[in-house]
Amino acid sequence: MPAKASVSFRILRPESLSPTPSDPLVSEIICAAEFSGSGPARELEHRLAELSFTRRVRLKKGPLFFVRWNLPLSQAEALSIHLKSMPELARQIQTALRAYLADGFWELKGRGNRKWMWTRKTLVMGILNVTPDSFSDGGKHLDPSSAVERALKMQDDGADWIDVGGESSRPGAKAVTAREEKKRILPVLKACVKALRVPLSVDTYKSEVARAAVGEGAQMVNDIGALRLDQRMGRTIAALKVPVILMHMQGEPRTMQKNPTYQEVVGDVIRFFRERIDFAKKCGIREDRILVDPGFGFGKTPWHNIELTRRLWEFKVLGKPIVIGPSLKSTLGFLLGGAPPEERREATGAALTASILQGADWVRVHDVKAAVRVVKIADAIRYDRGLTAP
Repeated sequence: MPAKASVSFRILRPESLSPTPSDPLVSEIICAAEFSGSGPARELEHRLAELSFTRRVRLKKGPLFFVRWNLPLSQAEALSIHLKSMPELARQIQTALRAYLADGFWELKGRGNRKWMWTRKTLVMGILNVTPDSFSDGGKHLDPSSAVERALKMQDDGADWIDVGGESSRPGAKAVTAREEKKRILPVLKACVKALRVPLSVDTYKSEVARAAVGEGAQMVNDIGALRLDQRMGRTIAALKVPVILMHMQGEPRTMQKNPTYQEVVGDVIRFFRERIDFAKKCGIREDRILVDPGFGFGKTPWHNIELTRRLWEFKVLGKPIVIGPSLKSTLGFLLGGAPPEERREATGAALTASILQGADWVRVHDVKAAVRVVKIADAIRYDRGLTAP
């Protein structure tokens, strides 16, 4: 665990805390805290054992020190008061509970005090690849007029955002220079900004490209490197005053699928995000400009991807909108016995539905029209949207 994230709080059960604390169906929660050192773990074990409302407190030793306990949901918000001597853990507990109990209510700040607010609705981000080698649509939209036509189609199909990328991040993809990336995307961004109503984001991990793209009208940066691959990216995003998606990736595109391993994939990725969010804040990026993406398909086996999707709700403890992009990924082809990308449409719909029901706030997709229909049904199940009592 990185030193900057020496503690990581998690909620292990139940899978949803959307009912109010007084709801009798949710009477108890199971919590855990992971520590890099034994001293703080033993201190927490001792403090929890002294409290009258915590029970089944236990400490497990391993590569990390894992303290687990049960407590009534009605007492959960008071727990941080009893942990004032452990301020970082107390802060994480407060953030986690607010996020769980206010599921689906988000406000994102942009440039010039622009706000995007959404309530109990999953947003759809359309993928516009301006690359010759992307796995699903490489070479199709290199020309600005073709790209604008594609973007307009996604807008008409119901996209909330469109994400423009000029470098393929498929497994084994070779990096391109910032100059080449700008050559690909800037004419497309310029043309799309003039033609579209919906906002655009830029998919890049390079600060030079991010700065140029925002200059042409991009209103968010989607960074697959989570500010790690370019040391100037954090300060650049802060200065640009735009939201950023921090994505988890083990390694980098050329090497990420070479034997990806984790101690425990969900816990490892949550700890990664805690360290990256802290780094982003130290760079000057505001809390309400940060989103997280667990990186389906980026340095993960098919089992890792499915486990992250099945337990996506656990990422709510971070208090940030959750983005996920399983669209047409190779894990879906693997589960279908080797189906190529063009035969993974229905599987994408299933993965999106599962992701939404497990807590996703944004979905990043190739087929916007199909995704909007999937989202409408999944949101009806998750949020009771579009339904009236008989």
